[in-house]
Amino acid sequence: MKGTGKFFLPLRRCRKEWLFWGICWLLGILALGLIWWAKGHPDWVEQSYSLWFYPRWAGLLSSLTTPLPFSLGEWVVIAAGGTALVFLFCSIRGIFRGKGKRKKRLLLLLYRSGGAAALVLFLFTLSGGLNYYRYSFTVYSGLEVQPSSVSQLAQLCQELADTANELRENLAEDAQGVYTYAPTSHWELSEKAMESYQQLMEVYPQWEPLLRLAGQVRPKPVFFSEAMSYMQIVGVFFPYTMEANVNIHTSDIDIPHAMCHELCHIAGFMREDEANFIAYLACRESESDDFRYSGTMTALIHATNALYSADRELYQQVMSTLSPQVQKDLQADSLYYQAHKSLFGDFSTKVNDVYLKANSQTDGVASYGRMVDLLLADYRSRHGDT
Repeated sequence: MKGTGKFFLPLRRCRKEWLFWGICWLLGILALGLIWWAKGHPDWVEQSYSLWFYPRWAGLLSSLTTPLPFSLGEWVVIAAGGTALVFLFCSIRGIFRGKGKRKKRLLLLLYRSGGAAALVLFLFTLSGGLNYYRYSFTVYSGLEVQPSSVSQLAQLCQELADTANELRENLAEDAQGVYTYAPTSHWELSEKAMESYQQLMEVYPQWEPLLRLAGQVRPKPVFFSEAMSYMQIVGVFFPYTMEANVNIHTSDIDIPHAMCHELCHIAGFMREDEANFIAYLACRESESDDFRYSGTMTALIHATNALYSADRELYQQVMSTLSPQVQKDLQADSLYYQAHKSLFGDFSTKVNDVYLKANSQTDGVASYGRMVDLLLADYRSRHGDT
């Protein structure tokens, strides 16, 4: 009888494993079904998911991870990557050593891998994935995105250039004369990012239900930030732990806006262009000159890049009005990313591009790119059609 018990124990474990991965496969199919449904039912996504389920789920996860003095998501990625490599190595070795059982072991490897991928997809869908299919932020902001003239784009660029010049006069510099937010620490900067959203919600109280989480979750510096620079990544929203992760090795002018950008994803706005714009608004309304400067510089870079493509003469006119300090900051920012270019960075950019397109982030209507079109819509709301 003892021998019989030993025989059936592995069999029971095998059945439990097949059942577990089978459930994961079903969850993956459920996730695909939800995504398919969401693409054709933005009303349901907005009301049932983005405004009801997601804030509660995100609030629960963030309440557990925000107090941690490090990015849990960063170590989850490292641990998961290492585990996956070990699992893959052991599985392949088992396939080659298992004479007569290779086909069965190969099928088991595919079954396990597919189940793991399905579980990851389901958790992603649960933790923010459906927000890609919610209403556009323009529904709430009242901003009207429409084709704009080159002259209006140039006026926007000039306004941003003038603002950057004014803000830069009172900011700190390093030994090379380049902008720095030192001696402010990264954690102090994180607190200011939250406060920036709190200030934005005071100015626009009707947005409070939409952006509440952005004022409650603390963005976190990534330990392996330089690796992110080689991947050309400034920040990452990790939905599985509901953390806003920021590269603190990059140029200082990028970091405050990057913190606000990732917090915007936490709040439920997943589209990159909208997150860039909402983060700009948060920086603009901030009481911190560092955040106002970072947001302005990010908007300036996007707008002048669009102007360069549309009219190089007007572009040169705007750029010639930038103060020497602002020009030095832009040059330092450009040199930093040139120094951290890599094949892995190019690959990472292509992967991110595929990811964004897979989540329906395409906008063929925009004249200058969605971020710049939103900036122009905001410019018209403040100045009228000029």
